Amino acid sequence: MMPFPLRRVARCTLALALTALTAGALLPSSSSAQAPEARRVEGRVVRPAPFLEGDTTAVVTVPDIWVTLHRVSPSISGPLDSMRTDAEGRYRFRYLPSGGAEAVYFVSATYGGIAYFTNPLRGLVTQGAEAEIAVFDTTSVPFPLTVRGRHLIVGALDSMKERTVVEIFEVSNDSTRTIIARDDPNATPTWSFPVPTAAREVKAGQGDVPADAFVQATGKVSLYAALAPGLKQLSVSYKMPETAFPLDLVIDGGAVVLEVLLEEPTATVSGANLVAVEPVGLEGRQFLRYLAQDVRPGAQITIDPPGSGLGGRGLYVTVLLGSIGFLMLLALFRAASRRQRPVGTTIPRLAPLVPELPTPERLAREIADLDAAFAAQPNPSESVRTAYERRRAELAAALREELAAGSSAV
Repeated sequence: MMPFPLRRVARCTLALALTALTAGALLPSSSSAQAPEARRVEGRVVRPAPFLEGDTTAVVTVPDIWVTLHRVSPSISGPLDSMRTDAEGRYRFRYLPSGGAEAVYFVSATYGGIAYFTNPLRGLVTQGAEAEIAVFDTTSVPFPLTVRGRHLIVGALDSMKERTVVEIFEVSNDSTRTIIARDDPNATPTWSFPVPTAAREVKAGQGDVPADAFVQATGKVSLYAALAPGLKQLSVSYKMPETAFPLDLVIDGGAVVLEVLLEEPTATVSGANLVAVEPVGLEGRQFLRYLAQDVRPGAQITIDPPGSGLGGRGLYVTVLLGSIGFLMLLALFRAASRRQRPVGTTIPRLAPLVPELPTPERLAREIADLDAAFAAQPNPSESVRTAYERRRAELAAALREELAAGSSAV
């Protein structure tokens, strides 16, 4: 049996499901006028067994908890049905497909104020492990997380005499509790990491944590999102002036795997027992590649990329992030609920990478989260309703564009 927090590893992501559904919609069908066939999902809600904190395979069911069936599509989205689990933590929904061929369905459960989801429902019947929702107790007492992977990509010197640095983390919560930040202006972040004090334009990138969950201060980026057991990917980018090199970086918290990619052919990196391996090509660009394993916390590396006369090339951050998926771990345990820093803080939030390339997966999740947040308000004001409808329309339009782009590429 796979470890409990990671039992959904290697499942199909929502983006793949959307792509497959979109591709299927392009195929002609002689039975398109027929009524859609009813589908059903049968699953249960479970959590780690009490008094067995170290055993990640022992679970107990969660009775009498609300579960909701969601539909997300470019035309219409929102909850379809809801029910409470029975005495054995089981739930069952029967539904007719609607909202077009691009519609995606999944089930959520809220436990301790945190929303947990199944992966997209596939086929006429979804049951067993595919329909199981794992929930966890929460704690606001932070504890060390494991950095499974840390990847640094250093771009070539551009026409502004700056280099773009992208840092990608795979962070693992190896406990059986979801870490949350307290609703307090002085709350401790769920996770944080240092960035160089000379860093400019620090931006959050695509990953499993929303950009508005990051805040920055000089020399530090803090995360205030709920982090459930399992693995999360996150990334940031920033610009460093030429005068900041050679650049010393501390690998705070260490890393099981450390990878450094350097675009300039004359660049070097030392420290943390990094070893040069075969260069890699990304989007027609060549990068020197260095690897190290079991890097101890506090280890320091030095990046020294002498000017190479390659001004103007820059580092196309979002394209690069999309091209290095093979560097990241596959399939993440989806269990993050959007949490924002309390109002009144003066610490600036990180903006998304620009230009950000929205994915169907991220957009679908944002729509579902937005619907759930709005539905949870008993008496929303007119201004709140207007803001909700405007933001939802923006996300739906972006989702339609993504699906249309995917269709034209098939």
